[in-house]
Amino acid sequence: MQLPGAVGAPTPAGQSVAPPAASAPKRDEAFSGHFTAARPPGADNVVDKPLSLLGLRGALQIGKAGDDLVVTRFVAIGDKISHPNQSCEVSMGADGPIRLKLLGTPDGVRRFELDSSACPLQFDVLNGAVRARSPGGPCAFAEADCRIDAAGLWGPSGGGFSDTQIKSIEKERGAMENAVRSHFRILLSKYRKDKPAAEAAIKEQAAFSAERAQACRDYDHEEAVGFCALRLTEARDYRLQARLAGEGVAAGKEKPKKPARPRPKPASAAQAPAPAPTPAAQ
Repeated sequence: MQLPGAVGAPTPAGQSVAPPAASAPKRDEAFSGHFTAARPPGADNVVDKPLSLLGLRGALQIGKAGDDLVVTRFVAIGDKISHPNQSCEVSMGADGPIRLKLLGTPDGVRRFELDSSACPLQFDVLNGAVRARSPGGPCAFAEADCRIDAAGLWGPSGGGFSDTQIKSIEKERGAMENAVRSHFRILLSKYRKDKPAAEAAIKEQAAFSAERAQACRDYDHEEAVGFCALRLTEARDYRLQARLAGEGVAAGKEKPKKPARPRPKPASAAQAPAPAPTPAAQ
């Protein structure tokens, strides 16, 4: 199954590939000026579920403390600072749950930040997985002599899916790819009078396929299951929907309305100009 923007064969070394030409939107895919984005996945999709980086390494357990999300267990594998060729392990949460702060939905899905000065990771909540981001780069723990890079998809083991679940993932992925293509064409119709924005969107869409392949190449049993590709395609679709619903608008906020121009008030009787004097009779 070829993913949106995917290239059918490897590019020979030394050659570059121009972004693929986007097909024109269908009648029902033209931007109407109003778009309502789908509701993003809720936290219940990942609460109390065992997650690992690429389904293989470390452990991440997210729970609830009242109405707040917390990390109850976080184990990450890294490299020793003193000996980069040796592996090490960092564990957090043993001294108590670590709060997750909601940052809104900047890319169409809920984003949380780990309340830790040592490693303020950000997590985008997807269906049954979270995508971790590390804005400041790898986290260094001097006391543990360990540096970790926890960025990537944290999800279930790929070897734990049944044949029925794998078929369901394949079907869902096909539907998600169609949604991405449709929403991308609508976005291009929105930019039909803004050539720079349209060109930037085309380049980003073309780059997405390569970025997804890079991010998912080491996910557990990815070739047989395709779970990582599905979740990152899902994240891409929510990002496109967020742009269509209100690009450049902060999550949960509306565009400021222009103040209405005050209408001139009708002059009152007391303020009405006096009638011109009548010429005196000759």
